[in-house]
Amino acid sequence: MESWQSTTRTRPNGEPDRFTAMSGKMAAIVGYILDERFSEPAISELVVTSDGFVLGQAEGEVGANEMLGTEVDLNRNLLDLIAAAGLTAAEIHEFGRLQRKHIRRYRTRAK
Repeated sequence: MESWQSTTRTRPNGEPDRFTAMSGKMAAIVGYILDERFSEPAISELVVTSDGFVLGQAEGEVGANEMLGTEVDLNRNLLDLIAAAGLTAAEIHEFGRLQRKHIRRYRTRAK
């Protein structure tokens, strides 16, 4: 799989400076969550495995073949990104809703 490269500096709400230091891979993840194209290739699916790892499927690929790390690390990185971007409470809420909607989870919850 080719490496993800950022294709645009335009980010949520059209404010290009809100996510200034985002890697191409993180741009692909955020773009997938927001239904936007921020990278090439774009991500067409994100899944969390039963053991807590995040896999990404690049657009045009068959299957989620790219290991992106752990769900814990992804969530921490997204929280750091949200803090750096200075999102409003409403934007944070909407981002969380979209994250839950788009990322398929196969992980079972601890009882």
